[in-house]
Amino acid sequence: MRRTDVAEAWLGVATAVLVTALAPLAGAVLAGNVDAELLHEQQGWHRTAAVLTENATATETGVAVGEDTARADALVRWTAPDHSVRTAMAQVPAGAKAGDTTVVWTDAGGRLRHQPMTPHQAEVLGDLAGACAAAGVCVLLVGGRRVVVRVGLDRYRARAWERAWAEVEPRWTHRHA
Repeated sequence: MRRTDVAEAWLGVATAVLVTALAPLAGAVLAGNVDAELLHEQQGWHRTAAVLTENATATETGVAVGEDTARADALVRWTAPDHSVRTAMAQVPAGAKAGDTTVVWTDAGGRLRHQPMTPHQAEVLGDLAGACAAAGVCVLLVGGRRVVVRVGLDRYRARAWERAWAEVEPRWTHRHA
């Protein structure tokens, strides 16, 4: 075995060890951080009563647990904690009429927010981010190994082969340089 073959074998072992250790670690850390950050971001959000300033018409329909979930965008008006009146487009029940009251989610500054995620939804998104991080670590490590083998070891072997052939070729072909 050539030294480069031994180096390549050890590089493969090191890559496997690093993938086995770092991919799950990166995935778990990122999953936990994303989950916690999503839930933390939503902590100050609260339900706020809003009045529709225009009629809403359905744009999407769906059924969840036997419940009609048709939603539509409509302009709504609400009062922020600083007593200023705000308006923005929000998702409201389809078919709601101007003047109807609905519930929107706002943050501590009175800015409109989407409906908060449930802890389960945040966990699922965290797990997805963690899986992507783990896959990214694998791609980086395996790709790095491949670059080292191609750029370093294979080029070194090719040069060594050329040097060895330059020595042997004249004896085999009876040509002398």
